[in-house]
Amino acid sequence: MQSVRWSRNTAASLLVSALLGSSSALAVDGKTAGQDAGKSALSRFGSKNAINSNISLPMTNSSNLMQTVNGATSFPATLTAPSSAKFLEVFIQPSGTGDLQQVIVSQDLNTDGTIDNAHTVPALVSGVCANGYISCNAGSWSNCRYYTWTADTDGRVSEAPASITDLGGCYCINSSCGSNLVWVNSAIVLKDIGGGIVNAVHTSNTSFTITSVNTDITTITYYGQVTTQTNNAASSVAAFASSPTVSTLTGYYTNWPQLTAARDAAATSQTSDPSSFYYLISNSGAARQAQGKASVCTVDRAGRVDTTVTSFNDSGPGQVCTDHLIYMRVHKVDDLTYRLQYLDTGPGGPGAAHNNCNDNPGGDGWHTYKSVAVSAPDPAKLGKLMSATFNINNMGGPGCSTASASVDGIINGFDTSVQVGMSCPAGGAQGPTFNWSYFFDYKEDQYTESVEDRCTTLANDPDCRLKDEEIDNVVTNQNFNPTGLNQLPSCKPFTGQVGTNNICRDWWHKKRTYVCGSQQYDFSDVTTRFGQVVSSSSDNTANLTFQDPRLGPTGWTVANGSINLPQRDPATECEVACKTRIAKIDTQVTTTGNVTDMRVPAQSYDIFYKTCIDNSCPADPGEEIVIDCQCINEFAEAATVIQTLRLAGKDNICSSGQKQPMQSR
Repeated sequence: MQSVRWSRNTAASLLVSALLGSSSALAVDGKTAGQDAGKSALSRFGSKNAINSNISLPMTNSSNLMQTVNGATSFPATLTAPSSAKFLEVFIQPSGTGDLQQVIVSQDLNTDGTIDNAHTVPALVSGVCANGYISCNAGSWSNCRYYTWTADTDGRVSEAPASITDLGGCYCINSSCGSNLVWVNSAIVLKDIGGGIVNAVHTSNTSFTITSVNTDITTITYYGQVTTQTNNAASSVAAFASSPTVSTLTGYYTNWPQLTAARDAAATSQTSDPSSFYYLISNSGAARQAQGKASVCTVDRAGRVDTTVTSFNDSGPGQVCTDHLIYMRVHKVDDLTYRLQYLDTGPGGPGAAHNNCNDNPGGDGWHTYKSVAVSAPDPAKLGKLMSATFNINNMGGPGCSTASASVDGIINGFDTSVQVGMSCPAGGAQGPTFNWSYFFDYKEDQYTESVEDRCTTLANDPDCRLKDEEIDNVVTNQNFNPTGLNQLPSCKPFTGQVGTNNICRDWWHKKRTYVCGSQQYDFSDVTTRFGQVVSSSSDNTANLTFQDPRLGPTGWTVANGSINLPQRDPATECEVACKTRIAKIDTQVTTTGNVTDMRVPAQSYDIFYKTCIDNSCPADPGEEIVIDCQCINEFAEAATVIQTLRLAGKDNICSSGQKQPMQSR
């Protein structure tokens, strides 16, 4: 059906062309009108000065009004948000060890077009994170220190010491992890460093807005505006009446869930509007094709903490051999061990022999009668004794006084002086009896985790290929190829009723994009039709005849077509142009001196090539016409310039750290 529709549209277009071409007067009038419109546009926008006068000045100066192409209507078009040529720029310089030996952040804080803050990172950058960087010994992964990007209220960037748990999306870039990782992935490295810095600036001051980003091999440049000084266009332009206010837009930075809600509301409102861009794009053939072929999936590691309470108790009778006096106590050895102990003083003091008490070593210190051990927690658990009691009662015996005690508060630790004593004044060995009991409440936090893999089906489908992959925000696969970057392990806190577990894993979140199928449109029918139309076309000067095969419900049919052609003007071999130059004042300096001192001859020029208008060279004031209007062939000069630039840049950066001789190949 698409081919049929295409055929009908093409036929209609050919019919219109035929009707327009049937009258030479109409054709000539149309050609003349086109030439006049082109001349009018070139006269208003065809030069640097014209663009400055008719576009740049009206957009930046309220005293200059913008005009329509024919000059009949004037209107205000001033941009009311101050902007900067460079809001922020990050420059990186790799070393021979793969570390970044220099990272320089340049900022235009007040958007006046002048860089007024430059910050040089004071350490090697061995690893890059989404919100900071890691600095280690050159070319190794030892003695590492961790930093996060930060900014003050004016947006001045710096770094602050941090721990590894404060960083996210980290990966190693120096030679301990691979060769030439920065050079191969400089765009990714610059994006991650710049993104972390911009996020720090936005966190401290949300009025800065990024409007454009430009990246080369060692530099990323952000262009921006200050939104706090921006006027909302909704008040003057009816089409923008539903646009959010500036304060609403900047508020999304600190209230991002509202941005999601606003996005969904906008999409919903435009879904039913056939004239909206959202409707046109989302319902285009390309969008439907992409939706059916490219699939995004995730693999997530989910952790949880469960708290359990274990209670245990025991009781029983006891008896010890003593002579005259006995003390008993509960003693805390450590967080996991508690002991019921006794001390038999004996009539002769410590170390004295006890009459008829051979099973008792004498009064030479405390001895353990009963040990209570709390099971050591699993490494994946946090344990804590919440409550406990230890009772000693019904102490008595022949000729002995009775006593009882209850010792509580094990959770806070025992005071070893807490004890209970019993006197047995009669001489000789005596065996007083007593009862003991204890009760413990022990609470444990246990960490468990699971992996939810939503990519299994795509990964196992032989018709699907992995296109892109991000692991914890680190790009590990891009455009069907590995980047060589690998995320570093990171830690997350999980809190239970007992405390917080810091769990470290190699990864937490993976996002993958798979491309399934051929990802190709079927243009075979279009190719068939186009091929026969082109091959059968015959230009007879006055008209163009051709054969047009058309695909219908019953198959292909061939129709003969003809289009009347307008009168043709003589064609030139090329676009007539001129070459001009203007003297250039060069103030650059190098380590060997001023450029003008080194250049022979000292004078240099800026060269311009301009399209002639009515066979006249549109030279600006001060420009010298080197070659007047004609067909210009400057291939030899262009090849010489390109070769010079290539050789000059051959040793622009020495990755090995050693200077290399300039080579011609």
